[in-house]
This record gives sequence, structure tokens and C-alpha cells, in this order.
Amino acid sequence: MLTRIAWVMAVCLVNVYGLVAQEVPRASTCADLAKLRFPNATVTDARIVAGTFVLPHAQPASPEFFSAYDKLPAFCRVQATLTPSRDSHIAAEVWLPRSHWNGRLLGVGNGGFGGSISYFRLGESVHSGYAVAATDTGHQGGPRDSEWANGHREKQIDFDFRAIHETAVIAKALIRAFYGKPPEHSYFSSCSNGGRQGLMEAERFPDDYDGVMAGAPALSMGFTTHVSGKFDGFRARGGKIVIYHGSEDGPQSSIDLYNQLVSGLGQKRVDEFLQLYIVPGMHHCGGGPVPNDLGQWVRPDADADHSMLKSLERWVEKDVRPGCITATQWNVDGDASSGALRTSRICRYKSQP
Repeated sequence: MLTRIAWVMAVCLVNVYGLVAQEVPRASTCADLAKLRFPNATVTDARIVAGTFVLPHAQPASPEFFSAYDKLPAFCRVQATLTPSRDSHIAAEVWLPRSHWNGRLLGVGNGGFGGSISYFRLGESVHSGYAVAATDTGHQGGPRDSEWANGHREKQIDFDFRAIHETAVIAKALIRAFYGKPPEHSYFSSCSNGGRQGLMEAERFPDDYDGVMAGAPALSMGFTTHVSGKFDGFRARGGKIVIYHGSEDGPQSSIDLYNQLVSGLGQKRVDEFLQLYIVPGMHHCGGGPVPNDLGQWVRPDADADHSMLKSLERWVEKDVRPGCITATQWNVDGDASSGALRTSRICRYKSQP
């Protein structure tokens, strides 16, 4: 029997960790998810989307951005507001395939200063069978707008790391309620500020994701300088990280992080959980007159030899350490339907192709 002190501690754990600690009831339908009650989170809408999804706002016209919103499988679209502090107002969306779920949660991030939900990331992920979660990082605005942070310390914390964590927590709770079981594995994949978000997850909340794919991480925003001990907690539970960075995108910060980890943990221990790829000739997160599609865009026909995300999944689920990846340059940059122009092998940092 719990002592009174232990009981109080258990109650505090529920209050602090909320959605992780509490038992989540099963929702018999998508709409029933809106009836669930969570600490510091409100489901504002939950409904099945079948046929065409209408974007709430226009997205940039770029070939690599998913745009086939009229070809999505039926899914449960859940919208939620997360309020971990009195000054927090974090918008989050979780999309749950109604059928043919691949058993995985994929968290997706934001570029710049966030400020909006990445619908193209949600679309491409649910199109490939993932349950997927995204957030606006706790404010509305353009990716270069930072005015929201003035005088709002809690919103800064939400942007730095808390919004991504809280979104992962409610996503897992909704998955358990909708499917009657937790995800078999959870991954986070994003680039730029999104790459930083993924590394912050591994550093601060090692239980949120089993694998993190971090592209061109912007390590100057809220990231600690002594990380070896922090990441060792993620390594100890079997977490895996893949970092990629274009050689034409100032990759020194990623190289410095890698070298710092090797210095602190040793090469053998780092090899157990982290791989770094410097992509020759690639620009920021992609682009450049070189093979630059290496799995940063989620495609339903991807395989572990051509996709770093799939290679990461194989590492987590089958303990096969990633090796060289075949990157592709399309005839129209970013447009896989245009056909392959050429390919090249992208190998781990300090190894030869």
C-alpha cells in the first residue's frame, strides 16, 4: 500500500506529466476524442476527413511540398489547444489514419520561428500510413516574426522545447484512445529549426521518441553547450539519432556537435546511437545541383537504402546501423514524379563513399 507521501508524489506525477501518467479511455469513434478530458489540453474538434482536405491557408508552391490533398486516405483529424502555462496557447493537430495505420507516430517540426502548423508534413505523413502530429510552437505568425516573444517568457519556453513535447504527449494519448493501443514506435523528423526541435526532444524528453532525424539543426536557439550527458540518457533507453547537413549550408555546427559527443562519450558509444551525414553540394535542407533527396520528404514507396528516415526506422526496430544512402536528383528539383536525373551514395561523416 502506498504511504501518504508516496501517494502525494504519485498524484504530483499525474499533474506534472498528465497525459503520460493517466489512463486514457478508449474512444469508439473519431468524434468521441473531442469528449476526452486531459490536464492542460483541450480537444477542440475531432472529425473524419474523407476525400479532399481543404487547407486552412495557402502553402508555398514548391515541388517538394506535398500537395495531393485530394488523394489522402480517410483519417481522423484532431485539433487541440495545449496550455501548459498561463501564457501558453499551443495549437496542435494529430492526424490518425482510419485504416492501414503502420503502427508508428511521426512528429514533424517547423522552420524559422514556427508560428503555423506544417500541413504539407501532416499530409505526406498520413498519406504514407503514419499517425502524425504537428504544432504551431505556441504562437501565430510568419517564420521570421519574433515579436510574439517580447515580454512572454512562457511563450519563449513553448517555442524552445515545450510545444513539441506537449504535442508528442497528447498525440500518444489520442493514439491510445483511438486505436486502443500505443504506437509501436515513435519518430521525429524535421529540418532547420525542426532539426533543433528534434535534438531538444532527445536531450530533454528522451521518452518521447525512439528515433530522431534532424536536418541542418539550428543549434543556437535554446540548445545547451554541454550535451554529452544529456544525450547519454536518450542513448541508454535505445534511442537513435540521424543528423544530416548540406555541405553548402554551413555544416560546422553539426560537425562540432558530433565531435563534442565523441569527445565526451567516446566513438564507440556515439556509434551506438548517432550518425552524422554531410551531403556534398546540398543546400539548406535540400536543393542544389546535386542528388539531394535522401528521405527528408516522406513517400509511401520509400525504402531504407534510399531514405534516411526508413534507415532510421530499421536501426530502431531491427538494430541495423545505417550505412550509405542513395540520394536522388530529380529532373525537376524536388519533384519525384519528374523522374531521376542521377543518384549518388551519401555516407557517414568521415567514411568514404
